[in-house]
Amino acid sequence: MKAPSRLQRLATVNAIGDALNAAPTFQEAAPEALTRLLERVALSAGWWFLSTVDEGDPHEGGFRLAAATGLPPALAHDDAAPLRRAGCECQRLLRSGQLERGINMVTCSRLRDAHGDKGGLTIHASVPLPGHDGPVGILNLAAPGDTRFDDETLAFLAAVGRQLAVAYDRSRLLDERTRQARYAAALEERQRLAQDMHDSLAQLLFAADLSLTVAAQHPEPAGRQRAADDAAESVRAALAELRSLVEVMRPADLSAGLRTALQRLARRTRGSLRVHLELPDEEPDAELAEALYRIAQEAVHNSLRHGGASSLWLRLERSGDRLRLVVDDDGVGFGPHPEERLGSGFGLAGMRDRALRVGGTVTFGNRPQGGVRIEAEVPWSAAS
Repeated sequence: MKAPSRLQRLATVNAIGDALNAAPTFQEAAPEALTRLLERVALSAGWWFLSTVDEGDPHEGGFRLAAATGLPPALAHDDAAPLRRAGCECQRLLRSGQLERGINMVTCSRLRDAHGDKGGLTIHASVPLPGHDGPVGILNLAAPGDTRFDDETLAFLAAVGRQLAVAYDRSRLLDERTRQARYAAALEERQRLAQDMHDSLAQLLFAADLSLTVAAQHPEPAGRQRAADDAAESVRAALAELRSLVEVMRPADLSAGLRTALQRLARRTRGSLRVHLELPDEEPDAELAEALYRIAQEAVHNSLRHGGASSLWLRLERSGDRLRLVVDDDGVGFGPHPEERLGSGFGLAGMRDRALRVGGTVTFGNRPQGGVRIEAEVPWSAAS
């Protein structure tokens, strides 16, 4: 096959880059990137495999089909089953370190063993995808009939393979950073909850235990009754505290959308607070929903745990390209300098960080009528 012109090569690389940047994940971008490559270089079929070593595959050297397009019927049937079977010559060469550059694969076992219409394909190019820590996959491309690829074309396809490998490495790095950030946030939240339990729940239960000891040992019936009443009051306070802690520990169920999740949060809270809820009909996308729910959850927890509130107002509203969450209560408020409370264990810094991660902001203040006002504002992005 004759090499594409310099202009074709440049247009192809740009088109692939556009496809890789347009989709939110590499997995979603892969099919479109492959389609654009075939369209601009006059190829008839293409598929690529990605290594599964970094995906928890216990079998070293395993591969999965990442994308395929233009396949003839003999390869396309049953969701490309002939390409999903384990093992082939190009994978063997990559595992053994012999596939260091693009080659013409004339002994493809998948084409040889396929049954039915092969579209005339007998040869394909195999190009390694060289990642930062070693090969991450193989790109296979076929031209019509038994066309072989010349050295210049193979060199260009190798450059495309490097472009795809860089994008794949970048997506894995972003995924890893996201996992680490979520783990760090979860660990911080657990530590804060443990401190809350130590500061309040443990002390209340200790007081109850002490009162029960006094009740058991007091010589007078009236003294025993007072001690028992004190123990009961401490236990009731501990139960109320536990309910408020459970609210912030409860995992977010956003499968039915943010609106439903906030309604559930309000219902669970109404045993301790009067909750007034205002919600729009529109649903934000999953990332915004997660951030806003966690901010609302933390704000409700603060009202239960620290605010001394009897009523809470939770409002979500959209204005143009912005979405705003407002949580008010009628409790004791933040005092004269709300921003100074960011590091005081109220979870305010966590709310701010959640908003920042989705391009938004959070402000903390006191209501003129008394109590707290927390406002989170984020860019609107609708659920797909």
